[in-house]
Amino acid sequence: MFRKSIIYFLILALGIFFYSPAWLWARMESANYIIYADVFNAGGSETGASTNYKLQESIGEATALSAANSAANYGIKTGFYEMYPDQYLTFSVGSASVNLGTLSRTEVKTASHTMTVATNASKGFTIAVSGSTLTSGGNTITAIGATAAASSPGTKQFGLNLAANSSPGVGASPSGTSPIGAAAGAYATANTFAFSSGDTVASASNPINSTIFTVSYIANMAAGTAGGTYTTTLTYAATANY
Repeated sequence: MFRKSIIYFLILALGIFFYSPAWLWARMESANYIIYADVFNAGGSETGASTNYKLQESIGEATALSAANSAANYGIKTGFYEMYPDQYLTFSVGSASVNLGTLSRTEVKTASHTMTVATNASKGFTIAVSGSTLTSGGNTITAIGATAAASSPGTKQFGLNLAANSSPGVGASPSGTSPIGAAAGAYATANTFAFSSGDTVASASNPINSTIFTVSYIANMAAGTAGGTYTTTLTYAATANY
């Protein structure tokens, strides 16, 4: 063992003093100094692994900066842990349009669609809604506003929530494999609805798995509401928080 160690040392010494090795190609320099590599070590063939980690000892940073080892949850490059895994946010809307049908003075009209979001951002995400209430020319259906209210047929109302409602029977609770996101504020309570442009409708304060939200809409009209085709365009924006 002692002889083997001496041989390794001599080979290493000869490489340093008589040959410029490949792993010293990258360097940092200024007018006053040159650093060929800020870390220099031996290895490369030893691998340590578990369910969540994988580490292969490196021979130096500069040899293969693009080489990576990875496991399900972690990645390393040339033997050194990455500070953070790749960050991501995925977001999709199940339908580009919904139809509330013909409005009635005696019966609430409903419609719904899904939204799906996932992120590994350290502080989670927010989804905000923006847009206007239902309009037909100069006529409008009154938005419920930021304070949630129950459906009231015979009253002008337009609102939404992200809950499993029984009155009216529409919608579903957020679903997915824990941890998941949650409906936010006035939009989280079953059987009450709200709409105010710019409101946050869903959020989380930590990384989440894929979460399915069901967005449910209600519309009511009052006696004397002008006939017409009432429409609106709403925009949902998902933001990752770091």
